[in-house]
Amino acid sequence: MNNNKQNLLLNTFPDFDDFLHSELQDDELRTIWVNDALKEYSDTKDVNQLVLRLKPLIEKDYTICEFAKKTGIHRVTLYKIFSYKIVPSVDILNKIFSALGYNLTLSIA
Repeated sequence: MNNNKQNLLLNTFPDFDDFLHSELQDDELRTIWVNDALKEYSDTKDVNQLVLRLKPLIEKDYTICEFAKKTGIHRVTLYKIFSYKIVPSVDILNKIFSALGYNLTLSIA
């Protein structure tokens, strides 16, 4: 298959980010996504990976700058979290979950 045909064929497939954002419009799928992210966190204890898994939920409705304003988290801090330069505090995690419509609850294991 030549390059033109390959490009035409590839262009007929939806962009993954667009597909994911449309799927995450469904409340049930959003809940499954968040629960899966929390399960992964309970296995790995990787806070940055948890926040990175929440990023599609953020990007579905906001730019990073808009989300920073909504949460009161500086946008540079969000960029650093998403690029693994800093680990978010519990306060920042709480702000992120709250802005997405979830309550973050901690318990003693």
